[in-house]
Amino acid sequence: MLSVPLLGPRGDGLDTLRYGLFVLSLLTAVLYLGRTGGDWYPLMPWLKAVPIGALALLVAISIPGGPLLGVLLVAALALSTMGDVFLALRDEKRWFIFGLGSFLLAHLAYIAIFAWVIGHFGLRADAPRIVMLVVCVALALGLFASLRQGLGEMTVPVAVYMSVIVVMVAGALVLPASTVFVALGALLFMGSDAMIAVSRFGQPFAGVHHLIWATYYLGQYFLMVGILRG
Repeated sequence: MLSVPLLGPRGDGLDTLRYGLFVLSLLTAVLYLGRTGGDWYPLMPWLKAVPIGALALLVAISIPGGPLLGVLLVAALALSTMGDVFLALRDEKRWFIFGLGSFLLAHLAYIAIFAWVIGHFGLRADAPRIVMLVVCVALALGLFASLRQGLGEMTVPVAVYMSVIVVMVAGALVLPASTVFVALGALLFMGSDAMIAVSRFGQPFAGVHHLIWATYYLGQYFLMVGILRG
């Protein structure tokens, strides 16, 4: 798996803690993957919070008073952790809108990162990237149309959320070539969200919860590593 830039020796006495947080994130991600899709249990929200929360803390302790991109990355990961907790609470229907809002803010933080990078280093809008973007927009529109009848009062919130994540993916796709892992992470994140929508408002399929978690965690991981490397 792609290495994390923050794990190299930094001479600040926190190297062991950083390695520990990274291992904790991986182990709990695998543990949650093994438990997802089953019956709810009291530790579920807390177990689900650890994988991305540990990555947020890993970044946070490595950029004390650090650059804007680091702060925005911590915000994106921390807001995602909040979303994870909301979506894992027992009364999922009650807390779903709060989870949706948390992830919407996380996507806005990623968009702010991409806007900063594009503003300083330009963008790369070649034909393959444009094609991928058009495909993503078409898939998002098709998914929304297919789920429209089952959305009910969530129609507007879901429409707003889908619009924001498409903008996030668009920003990731037109970043400079050195940030290919950011694009991969954004696409995985979008795929995870699409499967959540299908599971929540459409017809879930076998293994969907495992795929949701795997694509989500890998998406966040690649986004984090790509931004740190870029």
